[in-house]
Amino acid sequence: MNGSIKYWKKQAKMNLSGHWGSAIAGVLAVGAVTFIGNILSIQLFPGSTLWPMVAGQVFVFVFSLIAMVFRAGYSYMLLNMARDREVSLGNLLYLFHNGPDRVLVAGFILSLLNTVAQLPFYYVSFIVKAGNTEAEQIAWIELCLVMLLVGVVLEVILTSPFMLTFCLLADSPEMGGIEALKTSSRLMRGHILKYWLMMLSFIPLAILSLFSMYIGLLWLFPYIYMSETVFYMELIGTEPQNNTFYSET
Repeated sequence: MNGSIKYWKKQAKMNLSGHWGSAIAGVLAVGAVTFIGNILSIQLFPGSTLWPMVAGQVFVFVFSLIAMVFRAGYSYMLLNMARDREVSLGNLLYLFHNGPDRVLVAGFILSLLNTVAQLPFYYVSFIVKAGNTEAEQIAWIELCLVMLLVGVVLEVILTSPFMLTFCLLADSPEMGGIEALKTSSRLMRGHILKYWLMMLSFIPLAILSLFSMYIGLLWLFPYIYMSETVFYMELIGTEPQNNTFYSET
């Protein structure tokens, strides 16, 4: 890999030029699906006892798999932008017509990894009692925050090799879910640090977005995802208008 973070981000801006509207609309659509799943979970399984909480988490888990099909469709949209192909919101539905089971298989495994990473936090949140005194409750909150941080670190470690899975599924209609996970792991080997350095380089923009009442995130997320797409395209050895990996359908 010969590219640099500066190159990937510059290329991402070029690819998004003239497509910002579609890219932002796509982010909003994918986010809306996830938001709806969370709202339905609260409405369908109200209460704070163990059964509603477990049922609600299962519902969110299943709904998140559906959201991942849209997310893979967003990867397809960004690849089309990068390769100067036709772009529309209909791209978000591409994987629903081209092997959604592939995304569900890969998404199920990724969701399991995320769940495993958050088990320490879930245990403290749902099993460990907060206590009755103010000191005990403060200690419980601090423990929750620590376990949440531990979960984030574990999630990064467990899922980093599979960051390119959705791009692969969108880019190769004949590739199965397990194969996409394996291929992503192979492509990311030796490049995980570069990937996360690129992700960390967006932190200043994320901080600046706070001063725009988070409106800036509407531009930041497409910028991040497109940078990831450029990163992926370099790993598979293609250029935006000279792709040898993708098969037309």
